[in-house]
Amino acid sequence: MLRKKITLEDQVAVITGSSRGIGRAIAERFGAAGARVVVSSSQPQAVEETVHSLLARGVVASGMACDVRDRAQVEALFAHARATFKQVDIWVNNAGISGTFGRTIDVPPEEWGRVLQTNLLGTYYGCRTVLPYMLKRGKGKLINVTGGGFRQAQRFLGAYSASKAGIVRLSEALAREHAETKGVTINVLAPGIVPTDMTKELVGIGPASEVLWAFPKIMRIFGTTAAETAELALYMVSPATDRVSGKVFEVMPRHRSLWRLARAVLLR
Repeated sequence: MLRKKITLEDQVAVITGSSRGIGRAIAERFGAAGARVVVSSSQPQAVEETVHSLLARGVVASGMACDVRDRAQVEALFAHARATFKQVDIWVNNAGISGTFGRTIDVPPEEWGRVLQTNLLGTYYGCRTVLPYMLKRGKGKLINVTGGGFRQAQRFLGAYSASKAGIVRLSEALAREHAETKGVTINVLAPGIVPTDMTKELVGIGPASEVLWAFPKIMRIFGTTAAETAELALYMVSPATDRVSGKVFEVMPRHRSLWRLARAVLLR
């Protein structure tokens, strides 16, 4: 049986960190499904280029620069979406950085702070900004994007792992606190290892720099794609998840990763 086509007609979606990588793939997929899309990035030129690209695809789009570490800028992004399209139905907290690849004691404290501020605090600001609006309306889909380390810490990515685990706990807390509002769902998207600019820009320090050579091999075994993540995100904002809240949706669940590993061993 063919799966029913998912449409986002008459819906407005805001995606942070959406000028490249996973965020951009989600913006493009939501737009293709009929959503009016608001994109953002900390780089104004990247926002402008992304909006032009979406418009060229026939997507109704707008955008503005937003550094999610600054709560005022996140609130301004929300205000821009409402002023432009009158409503917000979907909000995806995607903006994130990996930080320096190194032992926790080798990574400068300010770098640790930057990762936590962007990934965890930025996600909190997005939730804190849009959730009261969704609760008042009695409907809305909120997606928080996690990453490697949300289940078990990744070696040499301590700050990233801590922030991504924190995103899951934050999302679960919010889902439990607002479970009575059935029309609002708060879920987590786990993309897996996606070859994006962020993964390509990893910089190692100390002993960690000596093992970065293995990353391409890990990517070949366990890698997923931005398109797969965008497709799962589309499912997450569809009617199929209307009463699902506080759940982690994984592109690479444990059974799939084990199958990938077994296949790699057999082909070696």
